Amino acid sequence: MTVNEVYIKAGISSLPISPEEAAKRLGIKLVSYGTMTEVYEVSLCELYSKSRFGFSYREEGRFVIAVNENSCCERRRRFTIAHEIAHCVLGHLSKAENGIESERAADRFAAELLAPTCVLRECGVFSTDEISRLCGISKAAAEICRKRLFAKKKTPDEAAVIERFGEFISRYRENKL
Repeated sequence: MTVNEVYIKAGISSLPISPEEAAKRLGIKLVSYGTMTEVYEVSLCELYSKSRFGFSYREEGRFVIAVNENSCCERRRRFTIAHEIAHCVLGHLSKAENGIESERAADRFAAELLAPTCVLRECGVFSTDEISRLCGISKAAAEICRKRLFAKKKTPDEAAVIERFGEFISRYRENKL
C-alpha cells in the first residue's frame, strides 16, 4: 500500500494528519503499554525490550500497534504510530526478518504520511518552523522534510495526492496570503 492509498482508505485530506485516526480507519488497533501490561500480564521491561517507543504485531488476523504513552512527547508518539502503520501496510510483519532496510522504509513512509512533500510544496511551505507547526512533527523531522522538498523528484502519485488535498491547499494559501 502506498502513502496515497493510506490517505484514500483513511479519508485523509488535510494537515496535520492524525495517525491515531488513520490507524483506526485502516482497522489497526492501538493499545498503550499500560493496557498491554494489564491485559497480557507482561511487564514494562518486557515491552521495553521489544521497543522503547512502540511496536506492531498481528493478533487474530488484525494489526495491533502498541505505543508507550509515557516515554516520549506527543510529536514522537505520532511518528511512532505512523512508523508502525508503515510496518503494517508495507507487509513487514509477515516477513521472517525485519531488518534495517524495513526500518528505513517505515521511517520514510511515516515521514511522507505525516508531512507530504507535494502538499507542502503546493502550499508554499518551505521553512522548518512552518513545516513543524503545520504537520505536528519535531523540528528535527521538519528539517529532514524541508531538505526532501528540494531533493525529491515528483512521482506520478503526487498529482492524486495534490487533488485529494486540494481543498486544504486552497484554504491554506488563502489564509496565508
